[in-house]
Amino acid sequence: MSFFDYPTSGPETAPPAQVLLADASEAEWTTLLDYTQARRFGAGQEVLQAGGGGRSLYLLLEGTLEVVPPPGRFGRKRPRVRLDAGSVVGEMSFFDGEPRSAGVRALTPVVLAELTQDGFDGLVAGHPELARRLLLDLGRILAGRLRRAEATAGAAGSDAL
Repeated sequence: MSFFDYPTSGPETAPPAQVLLADASEAEWTTLLDYTQARRFGAGQEVLQAGGGGRSLYLLLEGTLEVVPPPGRFGRKRPRVRLDAGSVVGEMSFFDGEPRSAGVRALTPVVLAELTQDGFDGLVAGHPELARRLLLDLGRILAGRLRRAEATAGAAGSDAL
């Protein structure tokens, strides 16, 4: 069982395909977390602002977050997503440096591990294989999210016809 295994019950939980570093040992998780900074937020606090800057990646260690996407095309409301411990947020801006695509707020008190670009550079220098596995898993998670978004957009588009 991984440090970041997702819960397996309920329709709102993240699918197993999104588990980060599922095969990592506790020692590898400790190593990775050594390159992060703990961030704490109270229930209701904004964690990330849609359109905001920052190149950090966040690992949700404790608590529950809610992703608040901006309105879709034609002002349509897009569903909010609940993330539980083990989730990754901020990965798109981590990779491309562009503004945050959605807001994130704490539904409960949360503890996040923030991996900055400098922290990642340190991980690469000290533990290149772990950094490589982290990048591949983040790419897999992003690809899965993109595929689900495309499938949802395709289904919504067919409803409009």
